[in-house]
Amino acid sequence: MDAIDPDLLWLAAVPGFIAFVYYLQDVTLLWSLGALFLIIIAYHMIQRILSHFKLDNLEKRAVFITGCDTGFGNLLALKCLQRDMPVFAGCLTEKGASALREASSSLPGKLDTIIVDVASDDSVAAAAKYLEKATRQYGVNNAGIVGASFYDDMLTLQHYKEVVDVNTYGVIRVTHALKNLVKRTRGRIVTIASICARIGIEGIGPYTVSKYAATGYCEVIRQELRHFGVTVHILEPGFFNTPLIDEKLVQARLDAVWKSTPDSVKEEYGESFFREGRERATSMLHMIARFPHMRYQIGADAKYLFVPMAYLPTGLRDAIAKAIGKVMGAPVPACSKKGDELIKETNPLKMN
Repeated sequence: MDAIDPDLLWLAAVPGFIAFVYYLQDVTLLWSLGALFLIIIAYHMIQRILSHFKLDNLEKRAVFITGCDTGFGNLLALKCLQRDMPVFAGCLTEKGASALREASSSLPGKLDTIIVDVASDDSVAAAAKYLEKATRQYGVNNAGIVGASFYDDMLTLQHYKEVVDVNTYGVIRVTHALKNLVKRTRGRIVTIASICARIGIEGIGPYTVSKYAATGYCEVIRQELRHFGVTVHILEPGFFNTPLIDEKLVQARLDAVWKSTPDSVKEEYGESFFREGRERATSMLHMIARFPHMRYQIGADAKYLFVPMAYLPTGLRDAIAKAIGKVMGAPVPACSKKGDELIKETNPLKMN
């Protein structure tokens, strides 16, 4: 069964809106709110209609995609090749490039794989130089990592730097290298961010921080590049079963973080917190439209849970997140289970 289109939810709100303004019994306010509501409805309906118009001559519209070894980048490359689009696929390893070439051998689009590490200035510059030989239409920033994850008390600044260097600086690095090519052809820049850039999620701080920053960068350059006829778009997937959240890889990262955690922090949280958190972590485990949206949410959790929560007051949002955490069995630090005694004993402002 297909998911409900979010735009149709506006129409479902009409009866409630009419009842509300009727209750106010103010003719001027009624007309004002009614006009505003109709404008919003018209805007969303026009957006919906325009998004169904597709670009023609796809075989002449080349696309460069990073992170094509696995996951979303790999799937996007194959999808574009199915549409007969020329694809320049940036892969981190030759193994990933070879696997992509094999998987796409029967597809109509032309594939050209490029070995590129988005965390390396030299590697990105070399890829850009290679791409100068071809006319660019689109650039898709997709390469990303989750990196070391767990609670902030157990992480170091280096853990954050490693993730930000790929997920944030990687996006900026690739965009800078290819921006002139995209500007010359009035193309598009598409970045695959995450629904984590809408709402913070405990336990994946470095990843969340990096995606917030990447999304902010895209919001800025969208305004700057519109003067050149370049549009910038953000994809916000929810949680999908990709190699980013491979169970063994996630467990190995968590084990490494816990092993390097200071004993004082381990005592504060307790061994059971780590075991429960480890189990919970592993259990959680339209680019060619003529008039594309600025943002796309991908997945039911992204559309119907995280996006609505992002618009709630912070206090209410935190309360809901806490309730969800309890239902899903989120671990609780050992010191919290002991009540207020530990806080009283360690409070430097305690009055005698």
